[in-house]
Amino acid sequence: MWNRKELKSRGKAAFKANYWKAVVAALLLVLFVTGSAGYAGRNASNANTNSDLNVTSSDGQITVNGQTYNSVQEAITAIGEAENAKPEDIEALNEAITALQNDPEGAKVLIATLGAIVAGVALIVALIGGLFKILLVNPLEVGCRTFFVRNAEEPAALGEIGNGFHPYWRNVGAMLLRNVFIALWTMLLIVPGIIKHYAYRMVPYILADDPEISGKDAITLSRQMMDGQKWNAFMLDLSFIGWILLSCVTLGLAGVFYVNPYMAATSAELYRTLKAQQ
Repeated sequence: MWNRKELKSRGKAAFKANYWKAVVAALLLVLFVTGSAGYAGRNASNANTNSDLNVTSSDGQITVNGQTYNSVQEAITAIGEAENAKPEDIEALNEAITALQNDPEGAKVLIATLGAIVAGVALIVALIGGLFKILLVNPLEVGCRTFFVRNAEEPAALGEIGNGFHPYWRNVGAMLLRNVFIALWTMLLIVPGIIKHYAYRMVPYILADDPEISGKDAITLSRQMMDGQKWNAFMLDLSFIGWILLSCVTLGLAGVFYVNPYMAATSAELYRTLKAQQ
């Protein structure tokens, strides 16, 4: 049975032996992999919120989701403050909004349409974010994990990160499948989602270490490697809580220059240890 102290000691030694390159690789992990987590979900949630409109109109007032606006006055004031506003533009705007005020149902349709447009834009942004994660971030994670696994053996070159894109579609498919599995379990309950996160934790390392293995087999092997190890891996992560707090206190500086590469290198050591036990 491995112990946390030994893994952390080896991880610390490995990243210190190749300090600046380890800092860069860990920074990429944090900026792209960690930073993009939940991006599509957040935008989709925003889109759903934007599309849920409650619109009423009476006596020249339009109420959207409980907030009341005097549309004529606010619109004319806004355009009147524009540097190059023309009198005829203000008059045309006045006439258009007055017509809407005289037609409350038309105002509802207009605002609902605008809300739908905003929701559509948000969904498009969410889709682009999802594709960015699937096609770029996921293989980048494999590449960064490759760097830390190689760096555990000897000082590695940053070019190892590029190995996450070879074989490209195998890595894209495997990481996508892993993320879908975790997301589906998380939708059931948070705790099963966390458990599956740890069950599939070794997938990017396995892909990095074996260019011939299939994505499905990598997921199966990760599950086997983490069998009986999920709680220990959780406690290993938890043992960094003091370092994470220090990173917060220093506005992320300690994280960039010490904590993040330290944690990434230790995680690679965990993979190498579990691999040796297979």
